[in-house]
Amino acid sequence: MDDPILSSYLKEFTKNFDLEGQKEADVFEFFSAYSVLHRDFSEHTNLADVVVAGGLDTGIDAIGMYLNDIPVVSTMQVDEVSAKQKIDADFCFIQSKTSRNLNSAEIGNFVQGVKEFFGRRYMPANDSIADKRELSDHIFSNSVKMRAKPRLHLYYCYSGSFKGDPAIEARVAAGKAELMEFNLFSEVNFLFVDADKLQARYQEVNLRVEREVQINEYAALPPINGIRQAYIGVLPCKELISLLSNSEGKLHKALFNENVRDFLSSNPVNNEIKATLLSVDNQSRLAALNNGITIVAKRIQIVGKRFALGDFQIVNGCQTSHIVFANQHLLTEDTSLPVKLIEAEDRDLVNEIVRATNRQTEVKDEAFVVLGEFHKRLERFFMSVDDLPANKIVYERRKRQYSDTAYTAQNVVTLTFLTNSFVSCCLENPVDAIDYYGVLLKKYEKTMFVEGHSLWPYLLSAKILKEVEKLCVGKARPSLWKFRFLISTMVRRSFGDFPKLTNDRDQAAYAKAALKQINNKKEFEKRVRKAEKSIAAAMTEKGRAFDKRNAHQDRKFIAGLLQ
Repeated sequence: MDDPILSSYLKEFTKNFDLEGQKEADVFEFFSAYSVLHRDFSEHTNLADVVVAGGLDTGIDAIGMYLNDIPVVSTMQVDEVSAKQKIDADFCFIQSKTSRNLNSAEIGNFVQGVKEFFGRRYMPANDSIADKRELSDHIFSNSVKMRAKPRLHLYYCYSGSFKGDPAIEARVAAGKAELMEFNLFSEVNFLFVDADKLQARYQEVNLRVEREVQINEYAALPPINGIRQAYIGVLPCKELISLLSNSEGKLHKALFNENVRDFLSSNPVNNEIKATLLSVDNQSRLAALNNGITIVAKRIQIVGKRFALGDFQIVNGCQTSHIVFANQHLLTEDTSLPVKLIEAEDRDLVNEIVRATNRQTEVKDEAFVVLGEFHKRLERFFMSVDDLPANKIVYERRKRQYSDTAYTAQNVVTLTFLTNSFVSCCLENPVDAIDYYGVLLKKYEKTMFVEGHSLWPYLLSAKILKEVEKLCVGKARPSLWKFRFLISTMVRRSFGDFPKLTNDRDQAAYAKAALKQINNKKEFEKRVRKAEKSIAAAMTEKGRAFDKRNAHQDRKFIAGLLQ
């Protein structure tokens, strides 16, 4: 790759996601998916779930599907999300090329692949594409629960510089018109993501951004233990818009990763905020009617009335921010909001700020889970277990907790990951492990993350799943990916009878013996291959009529395999 900055980002990404040894073009597919989907849609997007590139990929490298900004990868997830509320659906398709030049034929192939995804099919497709088509069909079968027709997004990522070409733009316009004729979508968007945009997106996903805002009226708060500096003031809403905008002028969703509440769309409170903005007379009262926003930053510098914020998050005010951003065309110069600005690095202190500023109703139960004492002990326990750097696992209770350390994505597990691994390895339900973590936390609230549990099984399950996923990464053995939870269950079982979760002494002995085997790469691969062969043999025994593509979520098949 010729671009030195993009090349350096790709190198960092390769190391962080353990993609060494993969071809540059293959890594670029994952990098593009990361830079697009983690920024524009959800940080919970698992890259191996969305990258479909390979033979017979119909010109598509990645496909992401989102319901209310939640990434869905199974029909079960679709049913869970759509059963609770009206849904907004987004379909995202990505093509990535390491070349610096745009090719009209390749763009045409990409558009044709998307057309065949939703319409009549001519090109043969691989299993990953076929799986996504089935999932798409299931989403559309729930169309009665949609607020509006889905939005369709096409991204063409490449390492050149987009200058605009009439022939290329005509091809894109024709493709968008053809896709709109399907009458399936409320809008069709096509975006060229060139080297500059990829660099900006990668920086924004990793929150390596700084913004400046002007606050004309503010006051410093008295010294507070653990906080370097803090201010309270009145922030003009037009300044808030510049704070919230990403490099392309859209809402920078990653700024709300620390906020425990997702955007709730239409509800009484949000409707009141919108009604206030719709009234020119009432807009001036917004600062008095609204609780405002709280911003936590790693760095705050003040020059006059200009505040420079570095590595910042909006920990309270998600609803207000979304409504104001969506209605920015209505804002007057006098419209303002209360704002708190806090410079702090201590994670426990940030957690307390999050908890204290999010006491409102409608906060999801799972949002506060990581703030509990059990999870604090888990974090300390994971860190205390002595291991080689390459083998160590750390628990990230808050977003980017280990961003300034030597730990990479291969060392870090999140609440989502830990929930999936525990449900599959310790509770032995690999089908449920596919589901959204919020659903699992509620379903297993009496059997998972429970006071009195040994901490060892949480570490062991995370380690098993992490090592299984490493064997599926990139183009190494992608066929394993769908079965990773089942394989993890079978690998855990291979270490013998599982002690009671409350028996810390037996759990410690069990886990320590198992971890020695896991850290022996050859021995671990042997166990994984044995599990693979058992699954393959069981599917073959079912005969040709058996649906092998969906075997990983066939409860009857898996129950028979595990009995």
